[in-house]
Amino acid sequence: MSRLARAWGQEWRYLYRDSAVMMVLLGGVLFYAFLYPLPYRHNVPGEQPVVVVNRDHSALARELTRRVEATPEVRVVARLDDEDQAREWIAEGRAHGLLVIPAHFQRDLMLGRPTTLSYAGDASYFLIYSRVVEGLLTAGTTLSLETQARRALMQGREMTRIPGELQPVRLVREGAFNPLEGYIDYVVPAVFVLILHQTLLIAAGCLTARDRWRRGQGEAAVPLRLALPLRLLNFVAIYLLFAMLYFGVFFQYYQVPRHADPIALLALATLFLTATGLCALALGYAVNRLEGPTLVVLVSSLPIVFCAGFVWPSQSLPTALRWLADLVPATPGIQAFLKLNQMGAAPHELAPELTLMLAQCLGYGLLLLLLARHRRPPQPLWVPPHRD
Repeated sequence: MSRLARAWGQEWRYLYRDSAVMMVLLGGVLFYAFLYPLPYRHNVPGEQPVVVVNRDHSALARELTRRVEATPEVRVVARLDDEDQAREWIAEGRAHGLLVIPAHFQRDLMLGRPTTLSYAGDASYFLIYSRVVEGLLTAGTTLSLETQARRALMQGREMTRIPGELQPVRLVREGAFNPLEGYIDYVVPAVFVLILHQTLLIAAGCLTARDRWRRGQGEAAVPLRLALPLRLLNFVAIYLLFAMLYFGVFFQYYQVPRHADPIALLALATLFLTATGLCALALGYAVNRLEGPTLVVLVSSLPIVFCAGFVWPSQSLPTALRWLADLVPATPGIQAFLKLNQMGAAPHELAPELTLMLAQCLGYGLLLLLLARHRRPPQPLWVPPHRD
């Protein structure tokens, strides 16, 4: 067996014998793939409970209540007598919305007088609140237009002109890259990239820190000039399999739209994982404790989410913060994957992100070589007491 093959085999043994690293690889990557999207499996909140306060008790008011019940956004759970009782239902969590039908509702509509439908809801959860208001508004607007159309026919107006007179401008809303306007299609593609990034930093960083500690104890079996590139190769190969699982199997399972060519997606994943892997190895040499990479990732996770450009627009961030965010491979990686896989961009349209990731590969590679020469071994979290 050649020296290279023995060194490669030893690196694999270091990897699969490290229980903490294997827990991150097998537990963390797969666990988060199922756990994170689980609350949003139905993509958009629907069938939200609402209560109706009917002060009119007319046929048209009862028709409106039936229209509200028929909308996919809400369901009527109670018909109450006053608003105070309805507020108690919302405060207790038994309902998320409220519709108040005013007195003389049918009379005012039939006479063409202005009338007001009152909507209210629990705005603690914006998605739920918006769906409640959307369902109530849809039912009220539809009934109002139909009533006006019937009144126009009774007045003898021409039928073909009525729709344009009642609603001269019709709004047709369709999401360009999120047709269902759901949470999964919006955030899961970016979060999956972030999960790959963070778990790779933890796994490769901790394994590198432990390798430094072994070398400080005189236990190193693989020369450093072979260990680092082989370790990078191992992690990139493992995470390419995870990337194919995420962007293939899990995207299909969660019905997330995909537009990327598989070869282009694989090439982008290879570049992203190489930049992240070099960053992880450099992190393993930069920390002074064996648990340092995990702590760094835990502290930086939330800032990365808000600086990556998918939760908060990067153009609205301060310039200095954007520069700091560009040092993290997740920032160009998330933007590149969203453009390629969700927006159907051509590979040449990813030039800024690809250039930045290539620069990160070069920068973190040089930093790794510098740190590997001069850094001392890290300290473990717990040191056994010395015995004479």
